[in-house]
Amino acid sequence: MINELRIAYGSQGGNAKNLAHTIGEQFSYKGLLNEVIDMESLGPENLEHTKYLLIVVSTYGDGEAPDNASEWHSFLKFNDQMDLGHLRFAVLGLGDTYYPHFCQCAKDFDQYLEFHGAKRLATRLDCDLYYEDQYGEWLEGLTHSLIEDMKE
Repeated sequence: MINELRIAYGSQGGNAKNLAHTIGEQFSYKGLLNEVIDMESLGPENLEHTKYLLIVVSTYGDGEAPDNASEWHSFLKFNDQMDLGHLRFAVLGLGDTYYPHFCQCAKDFDQYLEFHGAKRLATRLDCDLYYEDQYGEWLEGLTHSLIEDMKE
C-alpha cells in the first residue's frame, strides 16, 4: 500500500519536528491527507511505499544530520542501487547562517533524492533562525504542486 504524502522530520532540538507538524496541519486544511513521522520511525526502505515525501530537517554540528535522521542520511548517501523514480519530493532545511555548513543536511537530502531518480516538487528551501516568516510562500507553491500532481 502506498502512502500518498509523508512528512518526515529530522530534528535535534525540536524545531523541525514542530514545523513538520504545523505543515501537516496546514496540508490537512487544504484536504491533503498526510502522515507526519520521525525519520527514525520511518526506515529508508519504506521509501518504496511512499509517493510524496516532504523532508523537514535541521542541520546539527558541522553540517551533520540530526541523530534521528542519520540512518536515512547514510542509507541514501551510500546506496548506489536505489531507484526512487516513483517518488516526488521537497526538502525544507532549518539552520543558522552563522555556521559555515548552513542547512547542509537539507542540501544533502535534496541531492541524494535527486541522484536516486526522485522528482522534485519544489526547490529546496533553506531557512534561517526565524523560519516562521520564511516558509509560507514556499509552502503555498508546494501545496499547489502537490494538488496538481495528485490530479494526474
